[in-house]
Amino acid sequence: MRELEEEGLIERGRGRRVAATGVLPEVAVIEVTGIDDDGEVIGRPAAWREGEPPKVYLAPERPGTPRLQPGTKVLARLRRLAEGVYEARPMRVLTPAATRLLGVYELDEQGQGVVRPTEKRLRETYVVRKSDAGGAEPGDLVLIEAQPARRRFLREARIVERIGRMDDARVISLISIHTHDLPHRFSDEAVAEAERAQPPELGEREDLRSIPLVTIDGADARDFDDAVWAVEDDDAQNPGGWKIMVAIADVAQYVRAGGQLDREAYERGNSVYFPDRVVPMLPEALSNGLCSLRPNEDRACLAVRITLDEKGTIRSHRFSRGLMRSAARLTYEQVQAAEDGEPDDTTAPLRDSVIAPLYGAFRALQRARRRRGTLDLDLAEQQVILDDANHVRAILPRARFDSHRLIEE
Repeated sequence: MRELEEEGLIERGRGRRVAATGVLPEVAVIEVTGIDDDGEVIGRPAAWREGEPPKVYLAPERPGTPRLQPGTKVLARLRRLAEGVYEARPMRVLTPAATRLLGVYELDEQGQGVVRPTEKRLRETYVVRKSDAGGAEPGDLVLIEAQPARRRFLREARIVERIGRMDDARVISLISIHTHDLPHRFSDEAVAEAERAQPPELGEREDLRSIPLVTIDGADARDFDDAVWAVEDDDAQNPGGWKIMVAIADVAQYVRAGGQLDREAYERGNSVYFPDRVVPMLPEALSNGLCSLRPNEDRACLAVRITLDEKGTIRSHRFSRGLMRSAARLTYEQVQAAEDGEPDDTTAPLRDSVIAPLYGAFRALQRARRRRGTLDLDLAEQQVILDDANHVRAILPRARFDSHRLIEE
């Protein structure tokens, strides 16, 4: 055994125990280092000193337990998965990482700064030294970094960011953003990458700019990322049939695989909408610019042409990358009013050539739907009406028209 130890093939642990070199014990202290590309929490042995440490995957926490953050040290039971790879099941949290919380800054009766968390389940109050207040005023919503307790029943915190005033109704969405850790700031690199983007040249794209595609959305919509068009099929072999086209913004034109925009969009996964703001998946130069199908502006798109028979059955389809130019930004209410014989200045020129064919194709698709016997979940959507100060004035069922169903089909 001594010779094996001298050759570095085994190492001696506590007491008389020995193990192969580089093999971790059954129970060890693990420090959380981050999250890998698959969303797995990973760590390393806290006592590791030399060479590349083995990779440790921490088993999912039990429901209701706090999420493990980078810097947290846990006592864990280990199971070897492969050479240099382990699974760790946490038994006890030893040293939690510095915790960031959202709270309201106030002064207590002695004039001492304190922060009360906005999360109701967190009942602890944090003491803030004057030097750590960061210029906060009583009533400010602040982001704090909580420090480990030095004395019983007393935890200190440092204010790292002033968010806004609690008497401002718009602060509610900010509380949601921070409570759920929504990524809401883009790196300078991602912003620069987005701002460098330009509309593409036609090149090998199909030129769709002569086709009067239109976007149809709610009056309060902030993104215009899909457009539609329909026309009666003039093929004598398809009487009563239709040709339709659906085009969506070609985001991949600007977001390249592996680039900074791609990485940050992957981190977000989707845009998040609040009454007073949007937390977009892409910087504004793209989300509200080149990836928004604005009227009379060239936009890269992915399009599908579909030929329907009079019963709404698909006869053929073809996908292409194209360059389009939206003919109009329409709302559901405008389109339905035009179909009902009350067009406005925008829809009057489009009523016969654009809107009527869309409804014709829609009715064919509805016939196919009824023939298939599919579910039609016509659920009322609630609309929250806000006043100028962003306070809730009313909650009303949103009107639903055939124009909504047209876009859904």
